[in-house]
Amino acid sequence: MGFSASWRLFVQALKTSYDHIGKVMLFNLIWFAMGFAPILVMTYLPVNSDIFFAACLITTFITLGGATAAIHYVMSRIISGEDTSVRDFWNGFKQFFARGGVILFLAILGFTILVFNIWFSGNYPNTVFLILAGFWVWGIIYWYAMLQFVFPFLTQQNVGVFLSLKRAALITLDNPLASGILLVLGLVVIVLSAVLAAPILIFTASFLALLQNYFYNELMLKYDTIETEEELPEVE
Repeated sequence: MGFSASWRLFVQALKTSYDHIGKVMLFNLIWFAMGFAPILVMTYLPVNSDIFFAACLITTFITLGGATAAIHYVMSRIISGEDTSVRDFWNGFKQFFARGGVILFLAILGFTILVFNIWFSGNYPNTVFLILAGFWVWGIIYWYAMLQFVFPFLTQQNVGVFLSLKRAALITLDNPLASGILLVLGLVVIVLSAVLAAPILIFTASFLALLQNYFYNELMLKYDTIETEEELPEVE
């Protein structure tokens, strides 16, 4: 999948967002409220306790991971033309919150390890460690590119955490151009949302879920075609 197809999917995600702007905004607000609920509770409650802080932080991994999985679940239903409601978001949250929390934890853990490796390599200014630092930088890029497909695999195929990670890793390796374009488009959306602030609350998570699921659906067509061709009987 090249630039033209990738741009077409980006435009399609924008169009879908516009056509379903009410649901996009509603689900994005629910994602924010449910995902960051423990942190918000900690902020407004006058409790000064390290244990309470740690509990809220750990719980946020679960709620934010579950909310992210839920928003992918409902956005994939919108792409498929199915009716969606708040109940669907809640169903997606209940179904995927544990696996979503584990995925989010592993995602942050992966970034932490890679950043630490870059910092460690940078403290030893010799050729070997400079090469390793460059390798870890590419590792961060690949890790982020791969994570874009994990939640679509999780919610659309309803598989386990490690199988979702494995399939996301393979599809990224097999489609480096499309994965790279999706990465750039996603980062542009995130940066613009951070600068403008308001889109984070009303648009960003829903749009990224739409965009990633559109790319996932398009890339999976190739593998569905290959499987169909392999199943066709030989003509004598």
